[in-house]
Amino acid sequence: MQLIDYIKLVDMKNKTELERAKLLCFYHYKETGELQFSIAKIIELMVKCGFNTPNSTRLKDKLTKGRDKILSPLKGSKGIFEFIPIIHQALEIELGTSWGDTVTIVSSSELIDEIKFCGKRNYLDRLIMQINHSYRFNCYDASAVLMRRLFEVVLVLSYQNMGIDDQIKDSSGSGYLMLDGIVRNSKNNQTLKLSRIKNEFDTFRKVGNFSAHNITYTASKKDIDDIKLNYRVMLEELYYKSGLLD
Repeated sequence: MQLIDYIKLVDMKNKTELERAKLLCFYHYKETGELQFSIAKIIELMVKCGFNTPNSTRLKDKLTKGRDKILSPLKGSKGIFEFIPIIHQALEIELGTSWGDTVTIVSSSELIDEIKFCGKRNYLDRLIMQINHSYRFNCYDASAVLMRRLFEVVLVLSYQNMGIDDQIKDSSGSGYLMLDGIVRNSKNNQTLKLSRIKNEFDTFRKVGNFSAHNITYTASKKDIDDIKLNYRVMLEELYYKSGLLD
């Protein structure tokens, strides 16, 4: 879970200093698996969220003393604390299921327009959202590989929609050619009748190939940005060819 989403989920801005510390310790545990904390680490988490730097002595007293304490000293370690078990259990019951979502993809048209291209096929939607999510979080190799896959899928769908996918079947007749073979066929296919964007097809394929197969290559933001306009043009044309857009 993204920290900004967690802050909203627990309404952290309206919590007391003690509650903020407790909630941030739990967030840190859920994201890293670490159950031990120093006061310095807790202060670091609070500052990272944009809150004022608390007085370390006062914060330590609030966290470790009195009726509302949430941490206890870790035996054998100076200055390291751990959750009181009942506090940890209560937080798991209240908030633990928030990390149970393995389906939702956080994205918002960072690279590909979701309003225009999503809502046609569920598997295409998920590919597009994964591309946008990867781009948003600087995972450009992941974006490049997924962009190559989406390109291949919509190209095959175009052949299928026009009833000519037998032209790109492999020798067994049960599967399709590798993408380079499909691209070669598409460039001169008189039924498909692609625009000049077909001249960029090898670029889309190669960018994805580099990220997937080149041992020393890692994609950069510029590598993706350099092709994103032509990629959008290609996507729109193949969406029409595949019958996904009217």
